[in-house]
Amino acid sequence: MAGSVDGRSPHGPSRGTDRPGRDGQLRRLELRNVDVPSGGARTFEAPVPIDPIRFGGQAYLPEPGAPELRLDVVRVASGWHFRLRGAVAVHGPCWRCLEPARMDVAFDATEIAMDGADDPELSSLYVDDDALEVSDWARDAVVEAMPAVMVCGDDCAGLCPSCGANLNEGPCGCAPAPTDSRWAALAELAERLARNEPSAAGDGE
Repeated sequence: MAGSVDGRSPHGPSRGTDRPGRDGQLRRLELRNVDVPSGGARTFEAPVPIDPIRFGGQAYLPEPGAPELRLDVVRVASGWHFRLRGAVAVHGPCWRCLEPARMDVAFDATEIAMDGADDPELSSLYVDDDALEVSDWARDAVVEAMPAVMVCGDDCAGLCPSCGANLNEGPCGCAPAPTDSRWAALAELAERLARNEPSAAGDGE
């Protein structure tokens, strides 16, 4: 059963949820208020605000700014197990042409926080002063789920390295960049391999 953000279960009072602000958004979960026994679990479904993301030196905006996420909280013998799931659209500049780009990002992240643990695998960075920083975790979960490069399309031609023109709009008229002769041998080898031909070194064998 999903808990309500303001701490009131549809079936009666509950101390298992927390409402950090009047807007009903779940930024931070006070674990001391999550009243579940060892082995017990609670599920929270609430809007979680996500700050703008710095990715590759550029700013990217999540949309919506506070997506509805699902947070599962499990009380174990000497700590907590958390699972955060959801999806968001991320908007920002294309890495190739700098025009607006958009991608849908779904994530499913888990964290463990054991009491007094020194092992970083058992000590969550998002648990501070007996509270789970849900917004910070959600932002980092989105970043981890994003691809290495954000582009407006797989066929994006990018910008001309000489004049900076957007090549998606057509040729710019600049002369082709000179080829580095040091790569000629590798280019020849790649072409031979593509044709399944022996290399020059093996021609005499």
